[in-house]
This record gives sequence, C-alpha cells and structure tokens, in this order.
Amino acid sequence: MFVLIEDKSEVKKAQKKLESSFRRDFTRKTVKNIGYPGGTTFDAHIHTDGRYWYWSTDHKEAGVANPRRLNWFGIFNEDKDLQISVEINTTYEGRNDQVAGFFARDSETGAIYLMHSGRVGGGTKGVSKTALLAWSNQPLIDVLDASGRVREGVLVMPVEGSATSRSAIRYIDTIAQFKQAVRDGAINTPEFKQKHMQFEEFYAEARGRRKGRRSGTFDYISRHGDVVDALAMWRKERSMPRNSRLVKNVLIDMGVSVGKNLVEVFEVKTSTSRTDVYGAIGQVMVHGTNDRCRRVVVLPKKERISEDLLKALLRLNIELLKFEIDEKTANVTVIECEKV
Repeated sequence: MFVLIEDKSEVKKAQKKLESSFRRDFTRKTVKNIGYPGGTTFDAHIHTDGRYWYWSTDHKEAGVANPRRLNWFGIFNEDKDLQISVEINTTYEGRNDQVAGFFARDSETGAIYLMHSGRVGGGTKGVSKTALLAWSNQPLIDVLDASGRVREGVLVMPVEGSATSRSAIRYIDTIAQFKQAVRDGAINTPEFKQKHMQFEEFYAEARGRRKGRRSGTFDYISRHGDVVDALAMWRKERSMPRNSRLVKNVLIDMGVSVGKNLVEVFEVKTSTSRTDVYGAIGQVMVHGTNDRCRRVVVLPKKERISEDLLKALLRLNIELLKFEIDEKTANVTVIECEKV
C-alpha cells in the first residue's frame, strides 16, 4: 500500500532527497532560459547530464493560489532556450490535487517515491492526461491520504537510491514522445481512438491497480517499464512467427500478434509475492484465450518463488522467464529458464 506524505517536515525531507539525487546524477550545472506557454523564466540554474535537465525552486510568493515547490524536467538543448517536458510540482504540506506532483511512501518497504497525476500541458490540442496514459500504457497507482481517500498517480521515481534518475528520464522521454505524437497527428488515428476508449472503460470499471514491491536494497517497482523494454528486445532477437508483430496495451505488458490474433502473451511482475504471481497467472490466462497461445510470466531472478506457485505454472502450461537488474549499471537482462 502507498501512503501520501502530508507532514510538512517529511515533504521537505523528501524534496531534499529528490534534489540531491539529481545533483548526483546530473553533474553539470549551467544557466539557461526556460520557456513555456505564456512566459519565460530567465537565467535558471539548471542541472543536466547533457541530454536531460532538471530545475527546482520555490513558488510561494504572496498571492500565489497554490504555493508549491517547482520541479521542472525536459530535454536539454545546448544552443536554444529550454522547453519544459513535464512539471512535477509538489505542495509543501497536506493534499492538494491542483498540484500535479506529490510524494508517497510504500508502507511495506518505507521507500519514498515522487508521483505525478499524469496531468500534462503544453498548449497543444490533444495533450491530456487520459490520452497520455492510454498512449504510454503508464499504470496508475492508488495512494491513500490521512483520511483514507485515494489519490491516483504515476510512479515517476524513488527519491533516493541507485540510479534513481533513470526512472525519471524514462518518464521525461515518454512525455516528450507523446507530445511529438500529438503534433504529428498520431492520436487522431482510428486505432488510437479505440485504444483511448478502451483505456477509459478499463479504468472506469476496474479500480484495482498493479502494485509492485521493492526487492532487497535495490528499487524494482520503478523499473517495470525498463523490464518490458528489455523483454521486447529479447523477443525480437528470437525467431518470430510469420507476419507477426509485438503489441502492448493497458491490458497486457506485451504480446505477439498475427493479424488480430494474440499468439503470445507476457506479463511482468516486479516481485514474486503470492499476490503478484496470482495476478500474472490471471492476466496471461484471461488474455491468452487461444488454446495454442504461448503464455509467459516474467519475474525477478533474485526472489524465491513458492513451490506451489511453480507447480501451478507447470499445470497451466505457463512459461517462466526471469529478469535481473545490474545494481551498478542499472541495465536489465532477461534470462531464459528451464521448463518449470
């Protein structure tokens, strides 16, 4: 379960850890102008790794309707003013849904994460929260506040730990690519409109969210998207059925389709907890409807899988793959297993 951090001093500590992580990973400091619809912030002291940038400052002057700490992210440009890809601003205390960013704690591990409502702007018609989430397959996580109310958010990154900025970079890239897709008209196709509608129907009907857990001292939950990318690369390197293509949507992490028929379905879980394995089994069985469909679950190598769960995979003819993440390089590797 994820719990909203509302206490002023705890929010301040989380923000400091966030900024410290970016100062460590984005080692270059420089002064740039930051443009956005309606204005420009001049001479901002930003941190960059040469490809991405991060800037933070207070925004709590007298008369400000929603005092907040600004956390701006984008793609770095050496020769031009910078443009914001996403703002993940956070309130100083309590809950304020008008501020898109917030911090949440995993009650099982104590890990603290920067979350984002998914609300994006930019002044372009078609740039919206639901369109972004449908386009990117970003899962929403339920976070409980002090009163027991739920706030949904995308998990952007842990505020501290190994390679924390990697998750944020992925999110920045996702939003930048989405905005480019909007400009290119990619969201106006019948295929995307169908996917958008499917997304809205799915989240209206099913309130449950996928919730991963951290394994050991290294954060896995924020790396789900990287594991899926590594899985896609692994599958492409092997023989594919004739006229097939890789697919993914809000219902499945990845699949292989021939025409409209799903012939392989993969589900990634970031822990081997009973709940997660149950979920993986259910998802590949529900969506791998063809009797000949290949059903595969992908689980972390470092975690033990209960014997009865392994027997269930065998009984149901579900294959098992494992992944591991190098804690020094943050690279993801997919490992083939012997038959369960």
